[in-house]
Amino acid sequence: MRRLNRLAWLVVEGQSQRFHASMREYDAAGATLTISGLMGIPDTFLLYVEPDAIRYRCSVRERRGNTVSVRFLSSTDNVRFRDDHR
Repeated sequence: MRRLNRLAWLVVEGQSQRFHASMREYDAAGATLTISGLMGIPDTFLLYVEPDAIRYRCSVRERRGNTVSVRFLSSTDNVRFRDDHR
């Protein structure tokens, strides 16, 4: 995995509220995230990575406090949270 620090937003499907996340490590299969403001991270969710304009559908592989390791199930390019939730 490659280390980085990317701004991201976690969105539970069917809800418009977003939660701040920092993408700490990344590779083509998944990432390690630090999430703030969300108790009880769901098993699957959408992750919007703002600097890269990519939306990932994720599933949780491992949980450690406010840090989760996720697997990418799919991705969509040129999508930003602010444009997708108008």
